[in-house]
Amino acid sequence: MTKVLIISKDQQLSRILNYSLTFSGFTVESAISHDQAVKFIEEIHFQLILMDFVAHKGESVNFCKTLKDNGSRAALVVMGECYDELSILEGMNSAMDDYILKPFGMSELRMIINKQLERKRLTNRPLVLGDLKIDVARSLVFVRDKIVNVGKNELEILIILTKKAGKIVTTDKLITEERMLLLRRKLQKAAGEALQIKSVKGLGYKLIAMESCR
Repeated sequence: MTKVLIISKDQQLSRILNYSLTFSGFTVESAISHDQAVKFIEEIHFQLILMDFVAHKGESVNFCKTLKDNGSRAALVVMGECYDELSILEGMNSAMDDYILKPFGMSELRMIINKQLERKRLTNRPLVLGDLKIDVARSLVFVRDKIVNVGKNELEILIILTKKAGKIVTTDKLITEERMLLLRRKLQKAAGEALQIKSVKGLGYKLIAMESCR
């Protein structure tokens, strides 16, 4: 069953949303603060987070950053009073997926929720490249049907490389030489020469699937 987390200090709004979404078949939890929300997220795998925008001390911006840094795959829909808030979050390159302006109708909200859940479902489909399979939804990497243990950052890098297989991926704060070296060693141990991360001098890296050596 799809799990939804509501984050709002407005208890009346939370009660209305909780009742309506529960009636629509969702399993719903409510948090009155971002700190409480983080504790929920550590214990429960939510498919969607519905968050009231809070500008005070950058609360919503910081929460979005926390979600992104922790690799959350939940769809994030933000409820706000004006589109200036949307600009703030977009400018921060946040984890936000959609935005709804208050006041809104439940039919409009359900439409947005269903759209984002479907988008996440398609995004979370397994990625396959030669002997490599990435179960995005479960954060698992397989080579020839055997699990390869990779860290959170290595997984994110491998997803990017696989989506752009054969194309150059430039270096950034995530894609560092040290992480690429570690990931390359793990792939080589699991797949031999069948999967290769090639360095492109001065530009970045690219993942290539060779003919399987099985």
